[in-house]
Amino acid sequence: MQILSKAALSAAIVLAPLLGAQAQDKPKPPQPIMSAASQVAGSLYVTYVAAWIDVVEDAFDGLTISQEPGGSSQNIVLVSTGETDFGITASSQAYLGYYGLGWADGTPYQDFAALHPAYPTFMTLFTLASSNIESVEDLEGAQLGVGVPGGGSDVISRELMAYLGVTPARFVNASWEDTGGLLRDGLVDTVLYLAGHPAGFIQELEVNHDLRFLPLSSEQIDGFLEAHPYYAPVSLAAGTYKSLDEDLATVGQMNFMMGRPDLPDEFVTTLLDAVYENTDRLAAVHPDFAQTKLENVRGIPTPFHPAAERYYRERGVERRQAAAPQSQ
Repeated sequence: MQILSKAALSAAIVLAPLLGAQAQDKPKPPQPIMSAASQVAGSLYVTYVAAWIDVVEDAFDGLTISQEPGGSSQNIVLVSTGETDFGITASSQAYLGYYGLGWADGTPYQDFAALHPAYPTFMTLFTLASSNIESVEDLEGAQLGVGVPGGGSDVISRELMAYLGVTPARFVNASWEDTGGLLRDGLVDTVLYLAGHPAGFIQELEVNHDLRFLPLSSEQIDGFLEAHPYYAPVSLAAGTYKSLDEDLATVGQMNFMMGRPDLPDEFVTTLLDAVYENTDRLAAVHPDFAQTKLENVRGIPTPFHPAAERYYRERGVERRQAAAPQSQ
């Protein structure tokens, strides 16, 4: 027993420096306990932030991040007021909040800094393949299904049609399940849908019907984004639906992670390295999370943390400078 004890003691003496070195491999966070605002239970925001926390905590020695309830606009307030260290939000809510527009009701919230993209939502315009509608211009005088009143699809549909100078006969509001039935039965001519994909009601339509997705030209996309810089340029991958046989360039919203502007530069750089080196871990939780990639940085319209700005500049990543509202 005495010999074993001495051997164990010797092993401990040899291993101690190695274990200490391993601990020192991970940098210390600026504080051991931090917080990240997401959404209420059941939201994809909650799922993303939980996966993100696992990745980020693993990159630092002794870091614990709690997840707090919130929402895309509320999180802007929580980070700007210092109530949380991080948060997830959407490009439109961030832009409006930064300039005190829309939901911000005249109060600019600018004490938050973008870190990296999370995942986008995509706007699609589609109709039955048997329809005579082949372009967005053909929506003049058409019945356009746009989901629930005041929803994201309803709002962007009116903005897009106004920008294009196209006047549908009617914007038809209904649940998405009902909207799919209206298209199937010929009671609407086309559907505009802004959300994550694939969508169940679209997949159900494809069981018995071929669909046609209406493209926007690059000029239409660029012009619309100039007029409405809180949206983002995105691309829906071919194969998302049976009827989509090539990538679809469109507009949408970029959900992204933000943090306090005073987070230390080295901490932010290490955090970004950890996130981009572990996108496979994020994607394993939900396929949309594979969109946490460098090229989606261009979908973020508000200022970045200085360390993040430098990080992307050094890697030659394209940034989109969203213009301030004309009244600013």
